[in-house]
Amino acid sequence: KSRRNNMADLSSTVNSVVGGIVSLIKGLIVFFVFANILYPTGMDPVLGLTELVNSFMDGGLAGLLALLIFVSFL
Repeated sequence: KSRRNNMADLSSTVNSVVGGIVSLIKGLIVFFVFANILYPTGMDPVLGLTELVNSFMDGGLAGLLALLIFVSFL
């Protein structure tokens, strides 16, 4: 049982670390979107996100399935 508890602890630790990283990335995206609205910069995060989604959509059914799998990880 001790090994199962260690695996559960490891799994919860990994999930919390990944969740923290994903939250940080989401926060940075929101920050850059608002920063780009207030102060025109050379970076355009909205365009980058649009191009990412378009690259999945240009792949047809395989691209759509890849996008669904990618979103499921988030």
